Amino acid sequence: MITGIEISKVEAQRELSEAVSNMRFNINFEEVKVNQENVRIAFTFSTLYDGGTQAKATKVGELKIAGEVITKESKKEAEEIENTWKNKKTLPLKIAEDVINILNFECGARGTLLAYAIGFAAPIPITRAKLTETDSGTK
Repeated sequence: MITGIEISKVEAQRELSEAVSNMRFNINFEEVKVNQENVRIAFTFSTLYDGGTQAKATKVGELKIAGEVITKESKKEAEEIENTWKNKKTLPLKIAEDVINILNFECGARGTLLAYAIGFAAPIPITRAKLTETDSGTK
């Protein structure tokens, strides 16, 4: 169960005064720390703003928000999270989906003020993430 989010760094940068034609979102999990039932998942949420055309896109700017998602899990779930991270550098499907969705919401809301300050649209992903397992891992 997600119990909190701690933001440690925010960045907003406009490189060109060109109009924005596309936004791309990315969430990276940097590190996972498990202490009994307490899990801390370090992340970086970024939104890239592109201009130009799809065939020849130019980077107009970027927003980044970094911090940690804090969860409280059962001992068994915490061990599964720790083992999956150590072996695959990923999270179990259910927790990954929950973390991605809360980060899309939280970072979209918090990033709105950053985006507004430099003249960008709010970094709000439109759809809810739904992850599925594939033969080669997570999709």
